[in-house]
Amino acid sequence: MLTKLGAALVILIGSAGSLAAQEMCGAPPIAPVIPSVADMRAKPPADAGAARHAAFGEIKNWQVSLKSYRDCLNATMNTDKRDLGEAQREEKPDKDKIAKLQQDLTTSSHAWDVSVDDEEKIVNEWNAAGTAYCLRSDVDRASCPKT
Repeated sequence: MLTKLGAALVILIGSAGSLAAQEMCGAPPIAPVIPSVADMRAKPPADAGAARHAAFGEIKNWQVSLKSYRDCLNATMNTDKRDLGEAQREEKPDKDKIAKLQQDLTTSSHAWDVSVDDEEKIVNEWNAAGTAYCLRSDVDRASCPKT
């Protein structure tokens, strides 16, 4: 019975830790949908240009939200690091408190890493769509990089 109670407690603490970043900072902003390379090739020239322009605007707005989210994660991690240092310096350190703070730090750090990976993926998708647009011969390439 005691073993089951201990296992349930570990699961509960782990679940609470994994929700720490989301509780403090909310869910990460939802990434915009970027037109695919195939979409950029299939659309009429005006529609392809409009889709490229709209995607750029959506990405910039998303990145503003992403910065706010990451600022919150940074503040949360800084607070947890400070609290962890204080908890470790106590005369009788509370091992459960220290473990929770370490889990919270790990969770927030993972949330940060996921947000960076998501941003890289979206920017790469936008670059691929932009390249597909710029390789077309029937579009206005004024906004395309000079080659």
